[in-house]
Amino acid sequence: MPNPLEDLQANMWVLAALGRLARQGLLDSPAAADDALAVAAQRLLIAAGLLEPDPVRPSQSLLASLPPDVPAAAHGGLVASTLQLAGTLAGGDPAVWSPEDPETIRSYGLVSGIAVNHVLRRVLANVPGFPNRLDRPGAAFLDVGVGAAGISIELCRRHPSLKAVGLDINPPSVRVGRDAVSAAGLTNRIEVREQSVTEFEEVAAFDLIWVPQPFLPPPVLVAALPRLHRSARPGAVVVMGLAHTAEGGLLGAAGDVQYLMLGGGRMSPGTAGQLLEDAGFLDVRVMTFFGTPLMVARRREVD
Repeated sequence: MPNPLEDLQANMWVLAALGRLARQGLLDSPAAADDALAVAAQRLLIAAGLLEPDPVRPSQSLLASLPPDVPAAAHGGLVASTLQLAGTLAGGDPAVWSPEDPETIRSYGLVSGIAVNHVLRRVLANVPGFPNRLDRPGAAFLDVGVGAAGISIELCRRHPSLKAVGLDINPPSVRVGRDAVSAAGLTNRIEVREQSVTEFEEVAAFDLIWVPQPFLPPPVLVAALPRLHRSARPGAVVVMGLAHTAEGGLLGAAGDVQYLMLGGGRMSPGTAGQLLEDAGFLDVRVMTFFGTPLMVARRREVD
């Protein structure tokens, strides 16, 4: 009689092998013959359909699992994060996402920097009067949950007049973010602060605000939004990313658990929109890209 736990355990090892090979740079080159573990890990990923043999290279299904332009090597940190969260869940510890591994933080920064900026370009192009606002002298961006500063770095590279402030409460993320900003040569334009968004006191300072709802516990989000409204300049735009649209069956149920472990859980566009309106934002609407809903709203042009 088939044992369903055997399949689940096999898939766990597939995920772990993916993370190891990504970190070792062995998703697109053969492992050394004397590295028995790497050789076995590559065989496992080939059997799972994630690698192609002869020559060893990522399969199309593996490449399609990441946003365009994100290298497969990013799976190293992403897998480590998933397994860390799974271990936290299994161990009965509180649900909180506070990564300490620099590569995990950098991987999330790489993915979010490319993916979120791709989405922001499309979103902001549809906001009347906004597309050129980030190119004006003095334009400013607020990056809540800055992590490795991938979003801020990509935005500042694309908009030479833009400055950014990033907030994060996780000390390792702050260190990685500051190092990334320094390596990008943007220390004069991006400030990474170790600060909770619930303690943010800036007033009328930002033209664009990014809020990652899945990483913010609901009480934190509710407390933060009025502060973010005060920090927005007249006519500024806030974009709130929500959890990926829920699916049915096993994937949907697994997603529910994962998003709760990240801290924020799933939130419906209706609930998120009401929170934005309660905080004072106007013109609230939902836009969906790649199955992920985004809430877009503005501060009143003239107070």
